[in-house]
Amino acid sequence: MAVDTPKAGTPASDQEWMFLEMDIRDLFTAGPIDEEALFAGRATQIKQLFEATLERSRHAVLFGERGVGKTSLANVFWRRFSKRLQTIIAARIQADPSDDFSSLWSKALRELRAAAISAGKSELVPLSDTLNILSPDDVRIELQKCKPNSIPILIIDEFDKLENTYAVSLTANVIKSLADYSARCTIIVVGVAENLSDLIKEHASIKRCVLQIPLPRMNDFELKEIIESRLALTPLEIDPHALAKIVNLSRGLPYYVHTLAKFASISAADERRLKIIESDVDRAMDTFIGDMAESFYDDYDKATASNQPGNLFKQVLLACALAETDEKGFFRPSAVAAPLSKILRKQVTVSAFQRHLVEFISEERGGILIQRGEERQHRYRFNEPMIQPYVIIKGMRDGMIPDQSRANRPAAKRVS
Repeated sequence: MAVDTPKAGTPASDQEWMFLEMDIRDLFTAGPIDEEALFAGRATQIKQLFEATLERSRHAVLFGERGVGKTSLANVFWRRFSKRLQTIIAARIQADPSDDFSSLWSKALRELRAAAISAGKSELVPLSDTLNILSPDDVRIELQKCKPNSIPILIIDEFDKLENTYAVSLTANVIKSLADYSARCTIIVVGVAENLSDLIKEHASIKRCVLQIPLPRMNDFELKEIIESRLALTPLEIDPHALAKIVNLSRGLPYYVHTLAKFASISAADERRLKIIESDVDRAMDTFIGDMAESFYDDYDKATASNQPGNLFKQVLLACALAETDEKGFFRPSAVAAPLSKILRKQVTVSAFQRHLVEFISEERGGILIQRGEERQHRYRFNEPMIQPYVIIKGMRDGMIPDQSRANRPAAKRVS
């Protein structure tokens, strides 16, 4: 195989190639992004969050499927403006299942105070170092100490994990109280949910003072931007077909873009090439299935296991993963028929797999799908979105769908 013509920055020794691989692993981290310069896409949501931050008495709720990048967005949206607005002080905490109202908000206020001290701006947020938080008023009175020229932001992540319903209700009261008193602090609640009421049961009381920001899966342009923005910091480039393949396999989830692009980049570097090609993506898929998918295999096996010869559970689940969806990841049964027909190489109708969909939402098969809508209007979605690309990658590596028969991911359509 021919090696690409060397260009500026081309590694000249084994040690330099090793350093390049280290850079690749650092750039394509699959964890939450905390460097604003490396965060691609989500311009609309960043603008919405910042508008809520600047508008007094306004707060925000950021929600969506697991794995779409909510934590990353919450981590970085304010960094884009922090040099110009130097009084921004942002703190983030994670809600814990064991938290009650007092522990949650004591933790939040301590973190905000620590962030101000760390930034050398403790005079802007002069919060008490000893706290006794018992009620929403205690939180509001403490936050009213923030100076008028300060821009404090408190991010409460993984709010859906909070099991104490009283703490959820009182947190809604905190947001309402801060809005009523025009306190100088923006609360941003982040969690896995389909809508505001899934996340905050007392949503009616705070609807007027919170900006609801649903975070859908990333579109193809945003996914490509993630890859290209990182490769621009290395001497590597990527073949358009390889780029399209990574984007298509990722199904809108940034975790898979990071993971597949990282393994594909390392594959190219291992062969001392500066261009990432499709065979690198193929090797990345093998690496992912072999090394990174242990957490998905048990769920996949439970959903598809059967002693019945000729059963179609693996094929139907793969067709579900390939089905055209709306912007929230839901698909109708009719959308499964086309990919399943290609997989089986014969025309099928919904009646051929309706039983499988019913089983996929059952506990016996791990509830791998969830169902919404009235009878005859049912829609389905993977309960754990992160397993959907795994099902596709495994289907390809197991030969259920050859590359040449795999269509590009269709644009999401709104389901009425």
